[in-house]
Amino acid sequence: MNVRSVLEYVPYFRGRLFVVHICEELLAAEALVDALLDVDALHEIGVRLVLVAEGGQTSLLARRASTCEVHAAVAELPLTEGAAAVARVSEIVERRQVAIVASGTAGGMDAGSVALATSLGAAKYICLQAGSIPCRDGQPIFAIRESDVLAGACTDCTHPEVLQQAAEVCRGGIPRVHLLDGRRRGVLLDEIFSEEGVGTMVHTDSYREIRPLQEDDIPELLSMIARSVVDSQLVERTYESIRDHLHSYYVYTLDDTIVGCVALYPYAADNCAELGCLFIKHNYGGHGYGRAMCRFVEDKARDMGFEWIFAISQSAVAYFRDRLGYAELSREVLPSSRREVLEASGRSSAVFGRRLS
Repeated sequence: MNVRSVLEYVPYFRGRLFVVHICEELLAAEALVDALLDVDALHEIGVRLVLVAEGGQTSLLARRASTCEVHAAVAELPLTEGAAAVARVSEIVERRQVAIVASGTAGGMDAGSVALATSLGAAKYICLQAGSIPCRDGQPIFAIRESDVLAGACTDCTHPEVLQQAAEVCRGGIPRVHLLDGRRRGVLLDEIFSEEGVGTMVHTDSYREIRPLQEDDIPELLSMIARSVVDSQLVERTYESIRDHLHSYYVYTLDDTIVGCVALYPYAADNCAELGCLFIKHNYGGHGYGRAMCRFVEDKARDMGFEWIFAISQSAVAYFRDRLGYAELSREVLPSSRREVLEASGRSSAVFGRRLS
């Protein structure tokens, strides 16, 4: 687990409420001990928690939680009792204990536990299952938007019905639904304290976002690209130079954490734009974030009415040419002002471009 990621997420999760639904098969499994140790760790950093026992086995779950020294209390009424059960759970949570409550019914994402999560403003609804997570082509689906699921994007996945249920929960007001194999050691912490996780997260569209750079982001951006500047993969930038062109920069965020950046520099007189400052943090490569940012600025440039877009790089030749399908071009096609800056830099950068029409 990446310690830096943990430190970033701790203040973000402190005070948030997570509802953890534990399937009936897992309640009696030895593997549940590891998950309860994770629950205790989350509670220690200030996460508010509700454990929903599928069916009615709260006494078994309470004994196991006690063994793991989880500060927990049992709500006497199952969630099938409605408002009275919700009120009791809320009371336990407010006194800084982990609430344990029975769902009173079979299956995960049942109406009672979902209604509880919604009424308490849960940030996450987590399903601990005794089985594998949804996959596509043999690979786990780590994250998928609820809108994509509901639009039919999961018909070629395993467990499509579970993904549909999770998407409906999101649409009902819970921003994140996590489908986890509760038999996996450390599954809760590994899922929650990393951007990609180890299970399947169905999320509202705000989880992954490309947004304009804000001035408060500049120090983080400079720190993020510093190594590539030293290695001469990116042109050196200062706080002032970025601030003066703030409107040109965009960042890729995962749960409000910046993991990448890109810039769009317009050359209106030449009817073109430059894609620049493309960067993805080292630990987040290989997930398509760079491609998504390139497509984002291409769409921006197209909307601005430009006919073509270009990029200049000496380290990402294969990426632009082979992965994105950009053509390698002569420097002579560049706007004169940009060509002069490139020549003055002495860099042996190549030029790549594509038409936008």
